[in-house]
Amino acid sequence: MLDVDNTLLDNDRLKSDVAAALVASLGRAGAERFSELYEQARSDRDGVVDYLEVLRRFGIEQPDLANAAAAIVDGVPFERYLYPGTRGAVEACWAAGTPVVLSDGDPVYQVAKIERSGIAALVRGGVLVYDHKERHVAQVMRRFPAHRYIMVDDKAATLSRMKELMGGRLTSVHVRQGHYADEEAPGPPPDRTIPSIDGLAAALALIA
Repeated sequence: MLDVDNTLLDNDRLKSDVAAALVASLGRAGAERFSELYEQARSDRDGVVDYLEVLRRFGIEQPDLANAAAAIVDGVPFERYLYPGTRGAVEACWAAGTPVVLSDGDPVYQVAKIERSGIAALVRGGVLVYDHKERHVAQVMRRFPAHRYIMVDDKAATLSRMKELMGGRLTSVHVRQGHYADEEAPGPPPDRTIPSIDGLAAALALIA
């Protein structure tokens, strides 16, 4: 089970580039208001980013800037943000088992990101997107039954919660990329830690 943001795809760099493009197109005041609405919408969705809702709210307040904002958000070339080791990591997963994307996010923008970046093709369509993936473990296991699971994620806290739910059937691999890299797990620590996604093949060999 493969996370996406800051695991397979450099979401920190993506967000930074989008923020810079918004400033250039909307002006600093417009970009700051967009950012405020982004945070409000994320809070309203219990931490889940919903860009369509952000654009809707921004369009109500700033109708003259709405099209420019939508063009930036919708026009992100997601494939440029794949980590260099992503393709090799997914190939290694196919050699070890069946790779499946398990991502948090909204069912429109996050799915588009996964498809347009090429990640969906790498996992041959095995994509699951939930508001909070740890709340849907039973659904994941029904959809992809297995005796053993491996979860690869940049968030140690998420891996810890998954480990508590799945117990010994789950081996957790912490990829220390992105701004959550140094956060510690509140519960069970990761079974394996790698500095970047291009170290996944070696980690899988040790797990096997």
